[in-house]
Amino acid sequence: MKADKKTLMFAAVIAILVAVIGGGIVYASLTQRLDINGSADFVPESWKVHFVSGTLSTPTLGDGLTGLATVSGSPSLSDTAITGIKMILRTPGDSAAYQFDIKNSGTLDAKLTTVSIGSPTCEGTVVLTATADEAAVCNPSHLTYTLKYVSGDIPAGKSAGDTVAINDELDAGQQVKVELKLAFSAAGTNPTNTVEITGLDSYLIYTSQ
Repeated sequence: MKADKKTLMFAAVIAILVAVIGGGIVYASLTQRLDINGSADFVPESWKVHFVSGTLSTPTLGDGLTGLATVSGSPSLSDTAITGIKMILRTPGDSAAYQFDIKNSGTLDAKLTTVSIGSPTCEGTVVLTATADEAAVCNPSHLTYTLKYVSGDIPAGKSAGDTVAINDELDAGQQVKVELKLAFSAAGTNPTNTVEITGLDSYLIYTSQ
């Protein structure tokens, strides 16, 4: 009887060991490693709205048939500025105009939030007392200074000849040609003396959308 008890106890221990070992084998066979690998970069959106190099045209003087307008100096164009423009009007009906391109080379759409086109002002004449000449030339009904669209990616709802204005859009990658023009109406009065016209400085501010 004692021998039988020992045998039974031994058998029970063996059964427990087998169960533990067997359980370990089953557990190992059910594990699985899952790997997640990767990397990240922060690439900022680019912002660049600018005048396009090489697009400043030779001036267009009047209609090409009439008028005596001329220009002087050597205007130049950089990414953000046009300098050295000097226009000379000589008779009613004269005009002088330059064309150039504006491009959005960035990845963000842009909108015009400020359009400041100069207001021609007559600062003086050869004869300082000749105020009548100044008034005749700088009459806003006769002397106009405009910036208008010509071609390219003209904003939706506008067409060639329309004025550049606040809220006009220039989406990423778009390029548009515009014309800056100083004109004196044929209905204007020819001054007796030379009149200096100032106040033609202008600027545009584009803001990202």
